[in-house]
Amino acid sequence: MHDQDHTDIAEHIILATRGRERELRRTTAEIGFHEVCRVLLDEVLFRCDVSNSEPVVVELEITDGATLVRYPIALVRGRRPTVADDPDHQPDARFSFDVVDLANELFGPRRPRGAAARRSELTYSSPFSDGRLDIDSARRMASVHRAISALAEACSGGSTSLNSLAIRYGTDKWGGLHWYTPHYERHFADLRDEPVRLLEIGIGGYDVDGFGGGSLKMWKRYFRRGLVHGLDIYDKSFLDSARIRTLCGDQNDPAYLTGIAEELGPFDIVVDDGSHVGEHQLTSFHALFPHIRPGGFYVIEDLYTSYWPEYGGTDAPVRGSGTALGLLTQLLDGLHYEERGDSGGVPLPGVDDRTVALHIYRNLAFIEKGVNAEGGIPLWTKTPSQSLAAATTR
Repeated sequence: MHDQDHTDIAEHIILATRGRERELRRTTAEIGFHEVCRVLLDEVLFRCDVSNSEPVVVELEITDGATLVRYPIALVRGRRPTVADDPDHQPDARFSFDVVDLANELFGPRRPRGAAARRSELTYSSPFSDGRLDIDSARRMASVHRAISALAEACSGGSTSLNSLAIRYGTDKWGGLHWYTPHYERHFADLRDEPVRLLEIGIGGYDVDGFGGGSLKMWKRYFRRGLVHGLDIYDKSFLDSARIRTLCGDQNDPAYLTGIAEELGPFDIVVDDGSHVGEHQLTSFHALFPHIRPGGFYVIEDLYTSYWPEYGGTDAPVRGSGTALGLLTQLLDGLHYEERGDSGGVPLPGVDDRTVALHIYRNLAFIEKGVNAEGGIPLWTKTPSQSLAAATTR
């Protein structure tokens, strides 16, 4: 099965988890039980943060009535969790989920933790021998417990801070170079459990094969019900997987951007972490902002290049310049188009009347989309200040 097929199946599962059990059961039947299980397995393996020092095998069993599939998952620190090569290997523990329960745990709307949805069984031998604790067996037992905890957490809807995920997946959005993730979490927290569509421009790794994609993985983990798309001028298709799709193209090509937005959008979030060249940033914004849902965000990173001539910037004040910061000053004026005398209350279509807020931090800006049409301040408030002062003293 192709990675794009996995992404399509994941989207169907995510949307079905919002409904009743029978809807998800019907979706499983339409897609096929084994295909659904493979997508759920991929998600569990992706989320599993392993810390045990010795190899441990935990069996994941997924059932649908009398039908079942078993995956012996090999877990050891420093390696990506995988399905063990030897299916007859006796596991150290076993988790069993109904397919609907596991899908809801992974992709369903978050709910307060209640009774466990899994059935579990420990199968490793006792660490005691002749009534005495065997140290090697005890250490082995500790590794088993860590592996079990990691897999149990991966099978749940538990949340991890964006700072931690940035460190986990090696993106520079937190720590040392940039300090963006707290701002992202402030604005994206309400979207975390929604089936968002996110596009990030700039995957990272330049032209080095097999390098980059840390932030795409971070977004996939953070938005556990989301679909993540990444655009880069270099081929980064090695990252394609369930819920991650990469695109190879130029962010300065408006026709191309419009085409992918019409195919894959509308988006809830677009993040521009691409070339940081002013012309490219403006092209991308004007092409993609119309394809963001109301309540969504267009984010521009690394605003400092607006001051760097090498990137089309200027070391002088940037108002009105062809830079990202110049764009933001224009958007600030456009936000108040109904009060501005020079505009006559006429907005720049699709931008001024759809920009409802600007949130600007050091080197990072969030442009929030909605309906900006409140009617403006009434003309009678233009009473000269002297008359107002006289009226207040009577």
